[in-house]
Amino acid sequence: MKMKILFIITFLFATFSYSQEIIVKSTFENIEYVEDLEWYNDDIYCAGYSFKTKLNDGNSSDAYLINYDTTLKSKWTLKISDEHSNIIYSVKRHKDKIYALVTQGKVLPLTRDEEINLFIISLDGVIENKVPFGKTFSSPSNISIEGDNLIFGHTVSDGISYSSNSKSEIIKYNLNNKEIVRFKSNDYQPKPKKVIANGSDIYLFGQYIHPTNPTNIMTFRKGKYSEISLKPKETEYFLDSYINGNILTVVSVFTGVYGNSKKYLKIYYINLDNDSIKSISKSYDELGWEEARFYTFSIGNSSWGIIKDSQTKTIKYALINENGNVNKTLSFDMQNGGSYWERYIFKSDKLLNANSSGIRIYKYE
Repeated sequence: MKMKILFIITFLFATFSYSQEIIVKSTFENIEYVEDLEWYNDDIYCAGYSFKTKLNDGNSSDAYLINYDTTLKSKWTLKISDEHSNIIYSVKRHKDKIYALVTQGKVLPLTRDEEINLFIISLDGVIENKVPFGKTFSSPSNISIEGDNLIFGHTVSDGISYSSNSKSEIIKYNLNNKEIVRFKSNDYQPKPKKVIANGSDIYLFGQYIHPTNPTNIMTFRKGKYSEISLKPKETEYFLDSYINGNILTVVSVFTGVYGNSKKYLKIYYINLDNDSIKSISKSYDELGWEEARFYTFSIGNSSWGIIKDSQTKTIKYALINENGNVNKTLSFDMQNGGSYWERYIFKSDKLLNANSSGIRIYKYE
């Protein structure tokens, strides 16, 4: 009887490890670094850039958008323009248009003199319009579309040097009437990483969560702008966020610093009805992790991330649920990637992955 109970408990709390195989793969002709992926029905879009330009000065970059079918056969490749620096950071397919956020300008070792523009692209890869949003600094967030509104976050700076003071800005662009609405942070926020639109409400998260920073999350809720501070004890890396009912969940990690090597995963729960904040944390030792990467993919109330197993020293995808438990793991294909600069999408029993070595679709079980 004791053995049966032990088996049931082990089964309920086990982490299920899945295997995968490559179905199809393709290499890039132009892209050196991948910034974003979009999988819309039978169309796949890969956005990236290369420093191999006509100027070839080590700072200029060309931006490319490639449209594939689900066999990874290229339908078309679009080069954005011949500006000194062009990088597509975010791409989104919506109905019969493709929307791409592109930074353009001149980048030098100590300065970035750039603007951020929204390129509206037809389904056959033709640029139909360019919407300018003004000066920017560094990379913007993802694109979220809610109703008629396209929403993203980016950094606005007092100057073009890396030492210039900066704040974050939410931009809401109406696709029908072309109206632009802006919300700027009251204080510094690390460069925007993710924006969530939930009905008329908007949430913008930076790539770090600082203990002394009052602007961990920018929000526009119930017609009013406000900011949320999570008040962590250490500087944490933001991993992911999602909304389930009235709870906004934020997932982060502390990767250790000199004098404090106690790494942990932390999950915050923000009650959107009364603004109360609760949190839980789990040490890397408890999770069996040695390292965690910082790019994730959301599926409902869970997040796929990439971790290094502390015992086997292998790299794995890990599905982390809202309670901080790892429900599934999937071996990472180290023959086709380094695990640090990866973009990936999980869809049904398929995994789409892209990095500097190419783009691949895996089937896993």
